[in-house]
Amino acid sequence: MYWHLVVTGPHRGHIWNICDESATPFGAEFGYTTGDPGFAGWVAHWAAGKSWYDGE
Repeated sequence: MYWHLVVTGPHRGHIWNICDESATPFGAEFGYTTGDPGFAGWVAHWAAGKSWYDGE
């Protein structure tokens, strides 16, 4: 599993989780988490010690 920051194209600025089974964008608008989308939201979520998949 790896986290990737997209730097060009329509998903520029978003963080994606890439693993063997799937590719999932990080952010509450995409589901699975309560974190804000984008790099700043990803870092804030990590710094707060929250689980990556804390969504309902």
